Amino acid sequence: MWSRWKKFASTGIGLLPLLWSFTGEALAQAQPPGAQPPSGDELHSMYCVEVLRAEIALQQHMISAATEAAGAAPSPLREHWIDTSMELLRRLAQLEGTVYRLQLYMLPRIPGVDSLALAAAIRQANADIQESWRSETLLSRAAACENPPWLPP
Repeated sequence: MWSRWKKFASTGIGLLPLLWSFTGEALAQAQPPGAQPPSGDELHSMYCVEVLRAEIALQQHMISAATEAAGAAPSPLREHWIDTSMELLRRLAQLEGTVYRLQLYMLPRIPGVDSLALAAAIRQANADIQESWRSETLLSRAAACENPPWLPP
């Protein structure tokens, strides 16, 4: 059991996604008696954190592939792959910054809102991530998470 927690701690995954992953009875028992329904911004924030976490994972894979390609490419192409890696790293930093802002927004709100509704937003995000390649609407919804207008700058 401890090895699983050590693995979790070593991956750099934040505490917030762990808290969000609980569903069903565990959430119902943890529900404060006076929990309020979440606002649209709160639901959207939870949705966006999950979408952006998936984008970050994809971005990390692309950085790895571009770095590997740069190492194996002949000199004329190496510069192109290095530039691509740098661009991907800049985008990764932007995505991570947005997730951080969303987490800062949600962290003080989570204890007072209906966690079942927040979990539903996370499940919807995961479903949309799986289907987004089929739907322009879902792609644009996910892209909107990159610059959430309800958050302070």
